[in-house]
Amino acid sequence: MRKAGQGASPSLLDEKTVLSHTIYFLRFALIVAVVFTHSRFVEPSTQYEGGYSLFVYLFTGVFERLPALVLFSGFLFFRSGFSIPVYGRKLKSRVRSLLVPYLFWNAAVLLFYLCLQLFLISRGETPDSKCVWEYTAHDWWMAVWGGPVARQFWFIRNLMVVMLFSPVFYVLVQYLRVWGVLLCALPWFLGVDVVLRMHTYTFFFFALGAWFALNKRNFVKDMEPYMGLSGIVFLLVAAWQVVCHLQGWRQVEWINKIGLCASVVFLIAWIGRMVGRGTLRVNVPLCQTSFFIFALHFILVGLVHKLLASFIPLSGWNCFWMHLLTAASVTLFCIGLYKLLHRLAPRFLSVITGGR
Repeated sequence: MRKAGQGASPSLLDEKTVLSHTIYFLRFALIVAVVFTHSRFVEPSTQYEGGYSLFVYLFTGVFERLPALVLFSGFLFFRSGFSIPVYGRKLKSRVRSLLVPYLFWNAAVLLFYLCLQLFLISRGETPDSKCVWEYTAHDWWMAVWGGPVARQFWFIRNLMVVMLFSPVFYVLVQYLRVWGVLLCALPWFLGVDVVLRMHTYTFFFFALGAWFALNKRNFVKDMEPYMGLSGIVFLLVAAWQVVCHLQGWRQVEWINKIGLCASVVFLIAWIGRMVGRGTLRVNVPLCQTSFFIFALHFILVGLVHKLLASFIPLSGWNCFWMHLLTAASVTLFCIGLYKLLHRLAPRFLSVITGGR
């Protein structure tokens, strides 16, 4: 992708620019991968027209999209160091960039469901299939925080929680060094994948990002020498996962997690190398649409699914091309709407995307 107005040779990019452009590009690419994942018509464990099930499994069961984004968040949060005043400023900025959009998009989804229930159907896809006006205090808690009702925003909720407790990560990483990062990884590697609705890989990758930031290290530069090794490890683990899926064998979770870590290292190193060499020129304005795509895509995917499934029978080949059509159409629609809002209502867009 070409950056608009970029005149300098990409080979002259300094290390900081390579780092920032790598983050920009991967944020966009991984969010598009999230859209692709949510566009599936069957679950990856479903032996439905086996070829399509395997295709879905390759992109949902083997390749994990979110850990790299958590690493970026930890790095950016601690990039300017840490102190009580810095902590206060960071939390204040995250209110605008995370909390306000989080509340807006969950309220928007609830309003959408309410309109469906009032004017079109008796029940909507809301928690426990209740009408919004029948919600108890517990239902509201689940809709706004426990779920949440804008389902993809569980990821933003988790980020806000680890940022709130960032002093704990600072103490662990600053004083225990690498051992503090490994301590954060321990629950995840021991198989405790969820604690209080928090995915425990969030602790590890946020701490890892913090380690790079607090030690003033460029993670793209540090990971590049390991691109080949991490790529081989990732491919071997991915092949093992596919064999287990096809044979119905039980997965070995710690092996899968090693593969996930290897995939993060390989992806960052690979994209960073292409950016640094000028093979990949990053269109920053396009990449800035990533949060808007993330926020809007889920409900649009559901609408496109219902439309396509209403007149096209679900078979392996049909599921395949409808999957691709859904992901492409939703992504392009979100980009187009972002550009339109950027031109017509930039202040409103800034509020609902956290200033992005």
